[in-house]
Amino acid sequence: MIKTYHFPIPQVAQFSGPMHNFLPQHPDATTVRHEAENIQLMETYLDYHSVLLYRIEAYAEADCILPLKTEKSDFHLLYAFKSPSQIIIKNNKSEDHIQLPGGHGTYAYVPKGKFSVHLQYGHYLVYGLLIDVGFIRANIFPSHSFLYEFRTARLRDKKKLFQTPIWPIKEKTSYQIQRLEEIFFHYHSGHEAEIIKMLYILFDIAKFKQFTSYEWLDPNEDLAKRVRGAIQDLVSQEFSNLSLSGLSEKFSIGHKRLIAVHKEYFKQTLQQYLHELIIIKAKEKLALYTVGETATYCGYSEVSSFSDFFFKRVGIRPSAYQQQILTEKK
Repeated sequence: MIKTYHFPIPQVAQFSGPMHNFLPQHPDATTVRHEAENIQLMETYLDYHSVLLYRIEAYAEADCILPLKTEKSDFHLLYAFKSPSQIIIKNNKSEDHIQLPGGHGTYAYVPKGKFSVHLQYGHYLVYGLLIDVGFIRANIFPSHSFLYEFRTARLRDKKKLFQTPIWPIKEKTSYQIQRLEEIFFHYHSGHEAEIIKMLYILFDIAKFKQFTSYEWLDPNEDLAKRVRGAIQDLVSQEFSNLSLSGLSEKFSIGHKRLIAVHKEYFKQTLQQYLHELIIIKAKEKLALYTVGETATYCGYSEVSSFSDFFFKRVGIRPSAYQQQILTEKK
């Protein structure tokens, strides 16, 4: 397989600045070092003709966007072995993207084009196999298999990023990745056939994990849950400014996209969920504090605005609700 993906940032012979503990090099593999502002990246790859085996390790000194360019459309089996945050690969010309949390794998179709890899501060280690799609044959994977369906998905829109649902990296996958390091990054002609066997083992593990032992993990559903958790954290903070404006930056995704994904799985807009949590918090605080103090706890600087908000959603004023609580206690 020809290496068709590139990181268009400067290549260096040695890294400058802080010395990070990169994994050892393999003499039979090609190693390329890249360095740019806020990132040091080392890619290691070995061509087995039918499969290109690669390892990408990076240290991000701050949140950054790593450019990625592909010369042709390809299929990648990806494993985010270490990742402090979700890796997001965005198409520069459209809204489609791939997202991969740490400790998970996915199978991805990446078209020819230019992309942006969004990384947050920390250490990343990703293993990948660039695959000949001919290995996914109907006589091996029937038409109802997620791999066979994925193979045909690109025929609908060849310019769009695709990925299978993610699956967790557990013992079986970790063992196979260890074999990549210890065996297959050392070239031997006999490995040409063995790497194909490993490929099918990895496919079988993914199929088993998705449909037998583990919950079917949709990356969009995972995003919706994490956004929901971020809103919960926001509301739980005392005296916080309860604004959703920072979510887009936090998740490196447009606000409209966040709203759409959350609504798809929870049938609520982000604003509706925020208001639901504020009302729950307000009711708890009104049992302990004055209306003015409760308004402040809930992020309102004006008591009248808080009172109108509460009345619109509960049907009574905060003071009346507080009186109800006192009556019930008596």
